[in-house]
Amino acid sequence: MVHATSCLYKTVFGGSSSSKSKGMGAGMGMGMGTGMSPGILMGGGKVPSLSLLFNQKKEFLLYVFANLIVQLGITYYVMTNYNAKPEMSHLMLFLSQLFIIFILAFVPMPAWMKFILFSVFSATFGIMLASLKKTVDPAILKTALVGTLGIFSGMFLTGLGLLLFGIELTGRFGLGLLYALLFLIVASIVFMFMGNYSGAVKGLSVVGLMLFSLFVVYDTNTILQRNYYGDFITASLDYYLDIINIFLNQAGNLSSPHSS
Repeated sequence: MVHATSCLYKTVFGGSSSSKSKGMGAGMGMGMGTGMSPGILMGGGKVPSLSLLFNQKKEFLLYVFANLIVQLGITYYVMTNYNAKPEMSHLMLFLSQLFIIFILAFVPMPAWMKFILFSVFSATFGIMLASLKKTVDPAILKTALVGTLGIFSGMFLTGLGLLLFGIELTGRFGLGLLYALLFLIVASIVFMFMGNYSGAVKGLSVVGLMLFSLFVVYDTNTILQRNYYGDFITASLDYYLDIINIFLNQAGNLSSPHSS
């Protein structure tokens, strides 16, 4: 799961949203200024009110969701129009996705170049998802898609609700999610080598669904609390990975009763 790479970078280098800004070239997860008011008193400091945050971030959020819709559109188009080939190596696609994530995270570049790399990344996911059409009932995929949109919307509103009550999710919470994600990856690998992966799919899918739902809450809190210095590509990438992983776990959970 490539989300581990993005989350690891943001957790280790981004700091908490109440910390001082760090001069990272990629502009990921940097703290907002501390002199913002009016605000809600939290832990000795002030967290801006939700209305103030929206006023400050409305243009940035517009770019984030516009790019998110474009990238999901690329993935959906490739998934529905690409004829998956049996010889296509998912390992090579996965390694290429990791490479793109590292480039986006650590190599400073203009926004247009990051957009192109993100688009390539989205296309590779479309190729990977195209194989689902041969193994999963199309009705299940449609149900998983609708469920994914519902879960994302609900968790996004939950993230907003936390900010409404002045609850700030720190880097420690993100680190906990990262540890849980790494544990899920290790468990998947262990079950795969034990030859009992098909029997564990439903359980792992349920855990993954809950985990990535929490990632949406955390990323919403992070995007509104931190200053990305205009780097809407990185912010939309976090949401993109959340949505893709929720969809995959939804599809795995719905299709597992039919698996052998």
